[in-house]
Amino acid sequence: RAVRESGGWAVAVDDDAIDEGVSEFATKEGFLLCPEGAATYAAFKKGLADGKIAKTDKVLLFNCATGLKYPMPPSNNDIDRHQPVDYGVIAKGI
Repeated sequence: RAVRESGGWAVAVDDDAIDEGVSEFATKEGFLLCPEGAATYAAFKKGLADGKIAKTDKVLLFNCATGLKYPMPPSNNDIDRHQPVDYGVIAKGI
């Protein structure tokens, strides 16, 4: 009722969209979302695609837990602890 009365909307996202959101956000932003937080990101992307959210809208997404409680997304940025760290390479995501 509150959603309708406020002019809001709701959307469901599937597990694949949530898993993709965890991986994409970790890769692009370096931030590990919990599945609940990734669901908000997936819903945000769906809202953009459907035109319910404009690119100029201000949006706040909640990540209400830690992604550390769940399996980590794969990483291709392994660090050899016996070698000096090249932070420039890490920053580029290579």
